[in-house]
Amino acid sequence: MILDRIEADLILSRAYLEQIVRTATYRYKSYPIPKRTGGARIIHHPARELKLLQYWVLQNVLSQVRTHEAATAYIRKRNIGFNAALHAPQNYLLRVDFRDFFPSVTDRDVIRVLTTQMASLDKVLEDETDLFVVAQIVCRGGRLTIGAPTSPTISNVVMFEFDAEWAAASRERGVVYSRYADDLYFSTNERNVLATILTDLREDLRTRQTPRLQINEKKTAFSSRKRRRLVAGLVLTPTRSVSLGRPMRRKIKSLIYSFVRGRLTKAEVQSLKGLVSYARSVEPTFVDSVARKYGAAALGVL
Repeated sequence: MILDRIEADLILSRAYLEQIVRTATYRYKSYPIPKRTGGARIIHHPARELKLLQYWVLQNVLSQVRTHEAATAYIRKRNIGFNAALHAPQNYLLRVDFRDFFPSVTDRDVIRVLTTQMASLDKVLEDETDLFVVAQIVCRGGRLTIGAPTSPTISNVVMFEFDAEWAAASRERGVVYSRYADDLYFSTNERNVLATILTDLREDLRTRQTPRLQINEKKTAFSSRKRRRLVAGLVLTPTRSVSLGRPMRRKIKSLIYSFVRGRLTKAEVQSLKGLVSYARSVEPTFVDSVARKYGAAALGVL
């Protein structure tokens, strides 16, 4: 049983381990964080002992389950810039957002997808009981949560069939498809193709049994090279490249200016380092130009 493996690896008593699994749903701290677009998002952060089990599942189970190449979030060597670059060469773009993506993925979805992978997971998962144990560890109230370290990978695993089907269907129509977490992107150089894609996608989601997902119609958007095209916050330029966009470049320049003059707190410096790392992964020439301007004075963040 999977509990035998966890017990041996983590050196926990069986009684304590079973208690954590049995009461996993109640071992979360919930709190709101503000959304960039307004309102608040509820985070359910697992308690330390539950998070330990989730990391074990992440390393020993989920790391062995396949994800589709169209999935570009939460995967090593794929990131927000990688995702945007896939669509930069095309003229027309469609973005579709899922409503309440993580909570839409249920324990049944987790069990179903792991069942299909039992052959490759035979050294960890032995029977149906093990599947239920994993589902209890990674779900709160039978659903994925925003805050659990396992949720991002599980979402990619559960979406494998969806990604495979839509990547193939898109390719047949000369459309590029990718998914960055709960955002779907379709791009093409052919006029009027993406409207049909959206119609077919709505029908697919209406009849698809697992996972049961709904489109956030307010965030559905068509765009073209004649207008500003955004992919997960990045700008696709008319010259078919990916840019941070002027507001983000101005923000980073302003923060570096303040850093050079010693005006930032330690926390603000750490935040700036993260922004610079993000900028370098998307638009390295911009970071290089800032580095040349400020030189050694900005070495602490550049």
